[in-house]
Amino acid sequence: MKSYILTIFFFGAVFQVLAQSPSSDDGQRFIKKKCGVAHVVHLPLRQSGQHYSLLFDSIRVLDFRSDTSRLGIVANGRWSQEELLLRAPVGVQLMSYLNAGYTAPTAKHRLLVVIKNLWVSDPVIPQANMFKSALDLSFRFEAYLPSGDDYVALTYLDTAVTCWGSTVDDIVAKGIPDLIARFMDKTADHLLLDDLSTKRVVSYGQIDSFARSRFDYAMDTATMLVKGVYTSVHEFRNNTPSILKYEISKDKGGMMSLEIPDENGQMYYTHKVWGYCDGRQAYVMMDGNVFPVFCVDHQFYVLGSKDYQDKQIWVPLFIPLGGALLYGTTDVADNVIRKLRLFRLDVRSGRVIQ
Repeated sequence: MKSYILTIFFFGAVFQVLAQSPSSDDGQRFIKKKCGVAHVVHLPLRQSGQHYSLLFDSIRVLDFRSDTSRLGIVANGRWSQEELLLRAPVGVQLMSYLNAGYTAPTAKHRLLVVIKNLWVSDPVIPQANMFKSALDLSFRFEAYLPSGDDYVALTYLDTAVTCWGSTVDDIVAKGIPDLIARFMDKTADHLLLDDLSTKRVVSYGQIDSFARSRFDYAMDTATMLVKGVYTSVHEFRNNTPSILKYEISKDKGGMMSLEIPDENGQMYYTHKVWGYCDGRQAYVMMDGNVFPVFCVDHQFYVLGSKDYQDKQIWVPLFIPLGGALLYGTTDVADNVIRKLRLFRLDVRSGRVIQ
């Protein structure tokens, strides 16, 4: 094994912008650079084949997901990843899909569908099958029936499933329509069988405000990051680290260690805090190592690793270079950079997820 610094690109400008703007285009460019060529999935537009008469003459779709620019990020080979896209933006593509399959000009109703979650990821628990692949699919759709200037809250479907298929295209092209069919069946049942006068009536402004309230925390719009150590994800969300004194050290292998003071003021190594911020960049702790956090739209991503093959533990290295930072790795094998993966950060639980 040889020691060297592997230059990827000048990344400081990205992180500096991300610290000032949580919806930075630089985050998008980084994901596209990291994932390479995007995988575009086709959803065929066709009649749904439902067992009841078509109820809607038009369906409008609003995409209120935390990251509306992609359908998911999945593994492509052992270390690389690819982002999943539809042929059009997700909200636009699914509106076309729903109108093609679930509307008729003679129907009497309109429908508003709000997407809160639709994400494809690698299985949390690896699925062993020589002939099929598996992906996890998270799903939350809400149905609203327009009534004058307001909307009747009909129902929702919130679920997560593991889908199987021979390829990514097969899994997505079958899994999403199956969940949409379940959602639309449930919507039809509530429309046909419920007493709509007992349903909650809301304005469009309330729908919009409630959806955006999920992102109503300081870190989502922070322009100045407070330097210090986060003991919990609550402190990260609120941009309020409670431990203001800390030290970062690196061993000969480039491994970053975080130290905080004990009750006597003596510095000691810790792996039990949530993360830290150096005033420009936030980091989250994963298995005792710290990795950078960046944001796209309202979704926080982590560039890190949960792989410790042959006890070769490694971490990102950030070297000041003028107004920028050089991103690379040190004391690693030639292919170690491919072990850095993109994860999502669940800002409610604080967990780093696929």
